[in-house]
Amino acid sequence: MSNRKRIVNAKIVTPSKVILDGCLEIEDGVIVSIEEEPLASECSDDIDANGSWVIPGLVDSHSDAIEIEMEPRPSSIFPLEVSFYELEKKLVGEGITTIYHSLSLLEEYAKKWMRQNQTVIGLIKEIVELSKKQHLIRHKTHLRYEITNIDAVKDVQDLIKTKMIDQLSFMDHTPGQGQFRDIEIHKKLLMEHRHYTEEQAENIIQESLGQEKLASTVIEQLAQLAAEYGIPIASHDDDTVEKLSVVKSWNATISEFPIELEVAKRAKEMGLYVVMGAPNALLGKSHSKNLSAIEAIQNGVVDILCSDYYPSSLLHAAFKLYHQHNIPIYKAINMVSINPARALGIDSEVGSIEIGKKADLLIVSEDRTRPVLETVFVNGMIVCQMRYQLPSLALNLS
Repeated sequence: MSNRKRIVNAKIVTPSKVILDGCLEIEDGVIVSIEEEPLASECSDDIDANGSWVIPGLVDSHSDAIEIEMEPRPSSIFPLEVSFYELEKKLVGEGITTIYHSLSLLEEYAKKWMRQNQTVIGLIKEIVELSKKQHLIRHKTHLRYEITNIDAVKDVQDLIKTKMIDQLSFMDHTPGQGQFRDIEIHKKLLMEHRHYTEEQAENIIQESLGQEKLASTVIEQLAQLAAEYGIPIASHDDDTVEKLSVVKSWNATISEFPIELEVAKRAKEMGLYVVMGAPNALLGKSHSKNLSAIEAIQNGVVDILCSDYYPSSLLHAAFKLYHQHNIPIYKAINMVSINPARALGIDSEVGSIEIGKKADLLIVSEDRTRPVLETVFVNGMIVCQMRYQLPSLALNLS
């Protein structure tokens, strides 16, 4: 017996246009028709969007949120199973229906427990297992491999071969280049955000400067192995045009957070998907004083926005681009849906409102220009519904 439902009276956002007053029909969790005209008659079982937007569920290619959920304060570490399911409830309430949990393989004895080798490997394996059980949204893993972590090569190979990861990025957070090219800004970040003394921050920077890095041949071998298993490869914090040539030798298809506009432009010319942070776009600046996402978008070089460290930013950033920067709504939504899905090779199933795709959908109204998420569908099933209450009218006692 099939399970059919219709969403009516909707502004449907497709990859190339908006259908005003449209109707979308779902059967067995899949979109089976999209009508561009109002229905002549409606059924009592129809879901009335009341003129609100219907957009695809958001695809977040890079989110550190699981780290924060597990360790909200230093030394306060919660079990992954608790954090996984509690975070999932937050993510679905933010419109994210596909999440790539980004875990940083920093080093064996990293100061942050969450980024130590065995911790990360264990977390990835457990996330994969939890994602097979009851869940609200789609869970993927994104391994962020620090190229100074020379002891973890075998571990990364094993994760690739056992199909534990869905995206692999290579990172280099050595001070003096990349995200931390300005050492003074890096030192200030360590002192203000991580609460180190100036002396401690100086020592950390000096230790980092002396670290050995993986040989380029080893990185290329890992990249080739990932490609053989169909795992998309990303670079991270590209800061020079020359580095992009190295990135291409890894078979990378994604450039995350390019540091300068010229680098972002060149990455786009080379056919890389360019990713910027939605928090950067929402706030109007980079917290590391690097390239502004808005500037990059206005120059037409951004394909994807990811939530990075703030999941709520995805939906808000897209609507900010529409209302404040005159980006067509479908193009803004593409940055948080079909574009990341394409970059990550899952666009045949999710990421857009098209016939044959899985019905991962959001109904979004607006409070002036603020998006108000009302209903979330995954596989055509309502998994989250917000029923906002208006203030009660004051009683007239006179």
